[in-house]
Amino acid sequence: MEDNRKRAGAAGNMPIQGGQPDDNVVQIDLGDVFRTIWANFGKILLVALAFAIVTLAVTIFVIKPTYRSSFTAFVNNRTSSSENTQTLQSGDISAAQNLTYTYASIMKSRPVIEDALKKAGLDSKYEYKDIADEVTTDIEQNTQLVSVYVLTGSAEESYNLAKAIAEIAPDYIASILEGSSMKVVTSPVMATQQYSPSVTKNVAIGFIIGMLLMMIIVVVRDLMDTRVKDAAELEARFGLSIIGTIPNYEQAAKGNASKEKYYYRKQNRKGDRR
Repeated sequence: MEDNRKRAGAAGNMPIQGGQPDDNVVQIDLGDVFRTIWANFGKILLVALAFAIVTLAVTIFVIKPTYRSSFTAFVNNRTSSSENTQTLQSGDISAAQNLTYTYASIMKSRPVIEDALKKAGLDSKYEYKDIADEVTTDIEQNTQLVSVYVLTGSAEESYNLAKAIAEIAPDYIASILEGSSMKVVTSPVMATQQYSPSVTKNVAIGFIIGMLLMMIIVVVRDLMDTRVKDAAELEARFGLSIIGTIPNYEQAAKGNASKEKYYYRKQNRKGDRR
């Protein structure tokens, strides 16, 4: 008898495979999630538009625009006056490609930047530490080309500084690396529009963030709502068959439920007869 009771007790603690589902297990129906999102799509869209408008305002009125100017230089490990310049070997090209990293570092060095600031007339406004991170380089793979980018809050300042670096760098590099040369292939051009921030990109990001955030809020709020809203949900959650429903006459009187309007009309007819 005692063994049977232990077995029965153990069986009672086991989760029920059929019938009512375990209340501790949260089941998420993707169909319900999509229906919840669609039912609240108007609110989601309004919040997304609000985020986009706020992002637009911040981008235009708060974030300071920046402008970029650049030039591209060709790196060679031979000077134009060197002998046998017409018989350029593959080893020379490989050596020049390796030199591009050295050239890029030199063009961002303190002496070049400080001399360029003086030449551009910007030494009174900027110091090396202020502009060092705004001067960047890019080396095209398997080529002898080095691109230099200058980023400031003014299109004119970016252009003047990039132009000054392009004029100073070749002579400075030639004085350090004997037998090497650098020629500017693409000269700096003054920017006609801001480099950053991108209004279109920021507004799109704000819209997407607002939409995703509101969708998460709507779905989580629906999942946290444990109330049974209709007969179909009652059957799905508890596995019970519905044999009848009690109409809500207050909602029927307000016309909120189409199925309950019948009861409201029937009640009115009885009242008219009286």
